[in-house]
Amino acid sequence: MFQGTVTGVITCRQPILLPFNAAIAIHLQDVSLVDTEAIDLATESFITAGQQVPIPFVLDYDSTKINPQHTYALQVRITVDGQLRFLNMMAYPVITRGHPTTVEIVVDPVS
Repeated sequence: MFQGTVTGVITCRQPILLPFNAAIAIHLQDVSLVDTEAIDLATESFITAGQQVPIPFVLDYDSTKINPQHTYALQVRITVDGQLRFLNMMAYPVITRGHPTTVEIVVDPVS
């Protein structure tokens, strides 16, 4: 496996206080195909354990699975007790087509 890495920080537009048991999942997805579900290539999950935004992250992926002609993006989900609380509403393209491998991802509360 040839390892690639995407790094960055997770922030929020408004001040938030994450519970001790908030769980963060960061997904690297192939979003190239229209009208179909994105394909997960890598996921990093962790419990915040009291850590607050901005929260740094490192996501490793198998670079042999990257097609330079495809588009890849990150999705961040923050859950508390299994309930989705925060999600990035904007797309954060990475890796190919001149996109960076370091990003700042802004999450918003879900209603």
